[in-house]
Amino acid sequence: MPKRTTHTYSSEDAAPDGPDSDIFVYYCKHCGSHLLITDTQLQKMPKRKTDKAYVLDKSKHLARLNIAEAGKVVLKRGEGKMEKQFRMNCVGCGLFVFYRSEEDLEGASFIYVVDGALSTVAAETNPQDAPVPPCISNLDGGLVQVAIEVEDRAQRSEC
Repeated sequence: MPKRTTHTYSSEDAAPDGPDSDIFVYYCKHCGSHLLITDTQLQKMPKRKTDKAYVLDKSKHLARLNIAEAGKVVLKRGEGKMEKQFRMNCVGCGLFVFYRSEEDLEGASFIYVVDGALSTVAAETNPQDAPVPPCISNLDGGLVQVAIEVEDRAQRSEC
């Protein structure tokens, strides 16, 4: 009887050295374009209270960006508080993904990552682009049905 094995593969395994890698690559969640290479995970970065953006400290962590400059925006943050943001967009689709508080990118101490803008999954492996197998179907009410065929090959002893 042939042995069966199961292999599990996740997006974390796609990193250069698997999930234990010291380099993390992030992609645009909308179009899948490569945007950021860093030596820390997004989930481990602190978050701003005002907009929940991740704070990437360039003095402590590697930050290689692939972005398009999007100009300056001034936001009103409460009574008499103003915030300048120098925004950076995705090179593929133009989505707003990063910002900084200083005009010069090289001189900026912090890069702010817009919450929900990045993914660890590349465009080629984006699950939204993958065809859904016929054994998986949507039902009413947002439910999903999965058809599984099981073959029992075990020898049964009859008593």
